[in-house]
Amino acid sequence: MELKGNLSEKDGVFSCSEACDHMLACGNHACRDVCHPGPCGECDLMPGKVTACHCGKTRLLEKRESCLDPIPTCEKVCDKKLPCGVHRCKVTCHDGECPPCVVRVEQRCRCGSSGQMVECYKVLEEEFHCNKPCGRKKNCGRHRCSECCCPLSKPFAQLEGGNWDPHLCQIPCGKKLRCGQHGCQLLCHSGHCPPCLETIFNDLTCACGRTSIPPPLPCGTPTPSCPHQCLVPQPCGHPASHQCHFGDCPPCVVPVMRECIGGHVMLRNIPCGSKDIRCNQPCGKNRQCGIHACTRACHPAPCDAPPANGDASSSTGSRASCGQVCGAARRECKHTCTAPCHPSSPCPDLRCEFPVTITCSCGHITATVPCGAGGASNGDNMFEISIIQKLPVPLQPVESDGRRVPLGQRKLSCDEDCAKMERKRALAEAFDITPPNLDALHFGENSNASDLLSDLFRREPKWVLAIEERCKFLVLGKTRGNSSGNLKVHVFCHMMKDKRDAIRLIADRWKLSVQAAGWEPKRFITIHVTPKSKPPARILGSKPGVPVTASHPFFDPLVDMDPRLVVAMLDLPRDADVSALVLRFGGECELVWLNDKNAVAVFNDPARAATALRRLDYGSAYQGAAVFSPSGSAQPGNIWVGGQKDGALATKSSANPWKKATASEPDLSSGDWTGVPGHAPPASVWRRGGDTVAQVMGTSNRWNVLESDAATSSRDEENKPAPRADAGSSAGPSAAPPVSKMQPEIEVDDWEEACE
Repeated sequence: MELKGNLSEKDGVFSCSEACDHMLACGNHACRDVCHPGPCGECDLMPGKVTACHCGKTRLLEKRESCLDPIPTCEKVCDKKLPCGVHRCKVTCHDGECPPCVVRVEQRCRCGSSGQMVECYKVLEEEFHCNKPCGRKKNCGRHRCSECCCPLSKPFAQLEGGNWDPHLCQIPCGKKLRCGQHGCQLLCHSGHCPPCLETIFNDLTCACGRTSIPPPLPCGTPTPSCPHQCLVPQPCGHPASHQCHFGDCPPCVVPVMRECIGGHVMLRNIPCGSKDIRCNQPCGKNRQCGIHACTRACHPAPCDAPPANGDASSSTGSRASCGQVCGAARRECKHTCTAPCHPSSPCPDLRCEFPVTITCSCGHITATVPCGAGGASNGDNMFEISIIQKLPVPLQPVESDGRRVPLGQRKLSCDEDCAKMERKRALAEAFDITPPNLDALHFGENSNASDLLSDLFRREPKWVLAIEERCKFLVLGKTRGNSSGNLKVHVFCHMMKDKRDAIRLIADRWKLSVQAAGWEPKRFITIHVTPKSKPPARILGSKPGVPVTASHPFFDPLVDMDPRLVVAMLDLPRDADVSALVLRFGGECELVWLNDKNAVAVFNDPARAATALRRLDYGSAYQGAAVFSPSGSAQPGNIWVGGQKDGALATKSSANPWKKATASEPDLSSGDWTGVPGHAPPASVWRRGGDTVAQVMGTSNRWNVLESDAATSSRDEENKPAPRADAGSSAGPSAAPPVSKMQPEIEVDDWEEACE
């Protein structure tokens, strides 16, 4: 409280919070301050203290003599701050307190969700509450606040003074404690209830009373576990095999022999207390119809529900239907009756809907139609007409004897394809031609895959057998001049998508790994052997009972990739760097990674492939499953030695322009570059002579890519082309014409730059 005057520290005072009302020193006015100690002070209306009007904007011209003299007012606006602290008084200078603030402002509710327009002075006088319930969870996390206009309904809201917390749950918890006997006495809370604080002062004993725990014990202590055997006698007479317990005894577990609940078999080693023993065999008992046997698994009697009191069959004594399908053979078509069991009436004469397959006379065209036998109709109805319209070909006419022939017993008419197949069959019999056996493609695999291979085998049997031979050699054959540790891989030539899919299917039969690379139309397939590779159940082209042997298939340009375009990189070390291949030949080849340490690079130009083979540190000659025909001059074990002839190309080996390249790289692959004794070294491959190389592939010289650019420099000086022999004019090594100029005149250090 405010102190006025001197106050001794020994004097104890307190304020009653009422107005003082002591007479001031002027003797005219009373003190309006709150109860305070000490003197009240001077009057605030004394002439010496008041020097201006009430608003304080105009000074007094006449001097006042006493505190009772009135204070004059001026004509100016008061402009004092009102109690709201926001607005100012708009009344002319006046005596006493300013009037209440009547400016209309928006008053927000306590939760802030709604508001109303009121006079400004009412905002301080009364608080506005809306009718919106809070709905947020209280501190217990279980109950929700139902307070209207709750100040904590807004997110992150906090209490501003006061001790009232609307979100403090006041509901008693009442949950059962862990002891299971007493309830929680706390207010509703989150988390587990505290342990029970009660104490037990009685002994805790087991069911038989031979084991006990003395008091005192905390409430909720479990009963002691008794190690003794249960003393309750068993209803079956067997001794109890379980320990002392509370409640009913478990079923007896002594193994005995019991009959199943359906009376089919006697089962051994069944626990004595087991009930509802079933053998899982069909019931087999006669149903109430007297015709069918119960098809349910072993079950308790009865097989049929008892008839109701109002059932007609029970009153007349006739047999009731069991609900199963009749299954009796029909007279018209020998199919079974599909109507529900009808023991007291014959099978209904309905049209048979069993699907049957009808064919033409030769069996080439087939269609599935409903049997159509039976029924009261004697002619084709709309249903039969709609089915006939959907058939691929018309039906064969039948003799009109007044009876209706069902659809399932009629035949389709043959078309032009049937006639063509009949002519082919007659020609095949005349010329003793055996058609390809398509049964080898069907051995339980995917039906779609079998259909695709069967269709392709009919159209191109030689191509399919060629793919099969290459897969067989990879799995069962031994690569010549190749160690057993190297990976067996084969690269197929560019082909269309349907043939690539066929290669995938054939390779899957042999469990070979398949990779596709390249872009259309030069997309190709590579296959290689894995530890899971094995022969299929049936091998195409092999006869039953004949041992399967794998020999080198011969090169076919329609199946195999040109081996000069492929560079193998097998058994790469862990620190191998193939960046030279990527940087130097990145746009000229397709790099196919077979696994983490084996890869092949397929080029578009054999010259670039030879450059890569010479420049790469880990490159080696590619050896696929196919080799060249022995009738040619190339050796089967080395596909890089092409077009060699005995004595024809062994001359002038010292003047070979590629001697620097071959001398720097002796024997790139063990045993593959040396050829076969009696033949020229691989360096003679680069000589001209299209007729010699033509015998390798069966076409024109396949080394033209190398000799076309290398021979340009020599022809520029001679100004005339070198004589060449026709590839088709020679039939063997002795028929090759002599070559006038066998080698170019210029030796280069880098033949790659010369070819460019």
